[in-house]
Amino acid sequence: MGSKQLLFIGVALLANVFGATAQVSKTLYVDKAGSMISQITADEANKVTHLTLMGKINAVDFKSLRDGFPHLEMLDLANVDIKMYTGKAGTHADKFYVYPPNCIPAYAFSRLEGETLYGKQTLKKVILSEKIKNIEDGAFFGCSNLHICQINKKSAPNLLDNALSDTITAIFIPLGTRDEYRLKKRWENFAFIEGEPIEATFQVGAQGSLKAEIQAAGLQPNNINFLTVEGKLDADDLKLITDYMPNLVSVDISKTTATALPDFTFAQKKYMLRIKLPNGLKSIGQRVFSGCGRLSGMLILPPEVTTIDYGAFMGCESLKGVMVTGSKLTAVGDNLFGDSNGRLYYQNK
Repeated sequence: MGSKQLLFIGVALLANVFGATAQVSKTLYVDKAGSMISQITADEANKVTHLTLMGKINAVDFKSLRDGFPHLEMLDLANVDIKMYTGKAGTHADKFYVYPPNCIPAYAFSRLEGETLYGKQTLKKVILSEKIKNIEDGAFFGCSNLHICQINKKSAPNLLDNALSDTITAIFIPLGTRDEYRLKKRWENFAFIEGEPIEATFQVGAQGSLKAEIQAAGLQPNNINFLTVEGKLDADDLKLITDYMPNLVSVDISKTTATALPDFTFAQKKYMLRIKLPNGLKSIGQRVFSGCGRLSGMLILPPEVTTIDYGAFMGCESLKGVMVTGSKLTAVGDNLFGDSNGRLYYQNK
């Protein structure tokens, strides 16, 4: 599967696993840095969701990308040469600034409004070239939906303050480079996956048939990183996820029929950053998420949950907490988080 391919199964117009916006793609070749916006009309820019750039760009172009493409979800910069720019027309708010070459500029996708920085919320995926030297201060600060950063460089670029969030973004890197990245300053806590991101959505019509759906799509379970399943999901399907999907980053099973998560269902998924649980979920087995050290944010439990067994979130150091939204939870096991149940919160209390 090529780097620009996305897998969509069963749902027309599904842009990717994170949303249902119709995809509008555009490729631009920029022969003079700073002139990108002149090659596209405002109406076209307003509609583009997936943009591929080639040629030469600078901080002026990044400002246009940030402010002039309101629906931009995927940005491919694999084949651009980022030129030096000095002046006030770049991404640094009305400030004379020197933007070095081959660097994602400071505040590239984060803009200052008053005294607050706001990240570009639409941005979900970015592909960076093998020429990248730095990802500068605050480049992707506040981009809370930037789930994929694919870097084609074999040596880790310098990562400056607040440039990327390790609890939001998974980093996809060339084969054989994980140790090189992990040892670089500020990269230590990111989820690094070698190869290209694989996103897959399945609509399952019969219980126990997830394996057949994956095979029909020509995929190997262990290669899937972003998984969405809708429809019927039973214990055999969940066991497939447990045993053969070690590289999951994001899981959405909210629209499935599953009512129970068996013991250890997602245990030791060391890359997993987020999950949406089945809407009708009633029980969470022992140590279902144990060892998911990168699972982050606040995990929202559906209102029908009645039982959480022993150590369900043991080893989930990055998880802020678990929010109980209903009034049916009556059985709570010991040591949910490894030492206590102190991060279990009740919405109505």
